[in-house]
Amino acid sequence: MPELHSYEEVRRRAAKVLPPTLFEDMTHGTGRGVTARANEAAFDRVDLVPRAAVGWEQRSLTTTVLGTEVSMPVLAAPVGGLRMVHPDGAPGVAEACGRAGTIAVVSMMAGHGVDAVADRATGPVWQQVYLSHGHERCAQIIADARRRGFSAIVVTVDCPVSPKRPVGLSISLASARAFGPELVRRPGWTARFLRDGADLAAAQQAMGPRLRQTALWSDLAWLRQQWGGPLVVKGIVTAADARRAADAGVDAIVVSNHGGMSLDGSPATLSALPAVVAEVGSEVEVYLDGGVRQGSDVLRALGLGARAVLVGRPTLLGLAVGGAAGVTAVFELLRHQLDVSLAMVGAEHITDIDPTYVRAPQSWSSVADPSTHVTIGGAG
Repeated sequence: MPELHSYEEVRRRAAKVLPPTLFEDMTHGTGRGVTARANEAAFDRVDLVPRAAVGWEQRSLTTTVLGTEVSMPVLAAPVGGLRMVHPDGAPGVAEACGRAGTIAVVSMMAGHGVDAVADRATGPVWQQVYLSHGHERCAQIIADARRRGFSAIVVTVDCPVSPKRPVGLSISLASARAFGPELVRRPGWTARFLRDGADLAAAQQAMGPRLRQTALWSDLAWLRQQWGGPLVVKGIVTAADARRAADAGVDAIVVSNHGGMSLDGSPATLSALPAVVAEVGSEVEVYLDGGVRQGSDVLRALGLGARAVLVGRPTLLGLAVGGAAGVTAVFELLRHQLDVSLAMVGAEHITDIDPTYVRAPQSWSSVADPSTHVTIGGAG
């Protein structure tokens, strides 16, 4: 697997590998894609403030996340349908993340079960869950995650129904037949998919019918009882919901809008981050996902109060380009960019990054609840 030099390169290469329908489905976002674009655009509105005339020959990107040491504050976000992208799927992501010294957060909708992920994992894994297939199915996944030594449960709360997306694909061999001419244009992907097709169909059937998509606040106590370990809530974009999550006893919050794949028009996560941190940042760890595309974006998020970020599309597209090796290449690219950015701003340790290293729009910190009014430079 050759070195990667930018997110744009990863995206271009993935577009040449994946059938266009699948590529669009995985990258566009819901509706007109306003929120998906806004997530990226928000980073352009935050300046990095460097320290002049300082230099550190050796720098450290190491930090901790829920007490686990990671080589850099970049985790893999949970992404559904990874097995559609490449047969390595979530197990390949878990392998790559461990080799990169970070954490893989695995979606229960990724297309592989807990055991398949655990068998290839080379580092810590967090299991993401929905209540979409009922409490019994969720309890089984949690029990499997505990049995295989996973470190945390991440419950998604921002997707009460399955959003109507521009293109819908299910994990089954039948869905591949609908691609028609696209299969011929992407012979490598087609061959891999067909080899894996029978197992994909079985995985889809095993999930069973969906009852409801998301967990409710009333489910958090049940989830904690079932799990008994660190519980992370993903999908918070308002200070009010962050407060409710903290009061419910969660250990961490992911400021997330589902990468723009849920409500089109939701605030960009970076703009929502300061209010969430101001509300609960002293009580729980706060992470961010959505729009992180390069190492300097990580510094921006940390400067606004995040302890770490999660990356979804970069991981997914790296997987499409080269399976587990492609994910490794993406994380090494982000590591290099983050180290260079840390040097450029004049900091020795990643944990030194604080609000003095960034300059963000004043309105972001002055809005008590981002759900009431958020302006993202022309993207809305």
